[in-house]
Amino acid sequence: MSENKINLKRIKIRKISSNDLKKVREFQKYINSLIEEEVMILLNKKKSLKEEKDWLKEQLKSVKKKKQIVIVAEDKNKIVGIAEIRLRRERQNHVGEFGISVKKGYRGIGLGKKLMKEVLKLAKKELVPKPKIIRLSVFSENKIAQNLYKKFGFKKVAQIPKQIQYKGKLVDEVVMIKEI
Repeated sequence: MSENKINLKRIKIRKISSNDLKKVREFQKYINSLIEEEVMILLNKKKSLKEEKDWLKEQLKSVKKKKQIVIVAEDKNKIVGIAEIRLRRERQNHVGEFGISVKKGYRGIGLGKKLMKEVLKLAKKELVPKPKIIRLSVFSENKIAQNLYKKFGFKKVAQIPKQIQYKGKLVDEVVMIKEI
């Protein structure tokens, strides 16, 4: 898709493709590094190669059906960020669920902003039906992410108490939406 210079790093941002099935180990390393670091994502158990391959196959199937957009940021062929929007089904198929993650060492340099801008643009262009609302969930303690989402026009619509187990505590889930 594009190569971007972000904070002197040459980061390539592209859509996932069937070629990624040859790079399953890279995807596994990426997600397991986030899990080890205990970043504020819902996953908390390391993924096996088979689990990661199954996950990737599911994403590719959904992308092919135009129900999901998944983009990857790479630095020297190492995955450093992923963003996605997946359409909900049936009566909620006008709602896209947004998710993003960025590897340690690549946060705070504008990569999250770039991924978010790109995935939103692609969702409007490629998903069928076109989403009318983008929805996301974020840990109540993750103020940095919430501030990024606000900059993109997301509004907090709910805070649901004690929805997420994180570091031995129950944390509130914040739901934000954006009409597009």
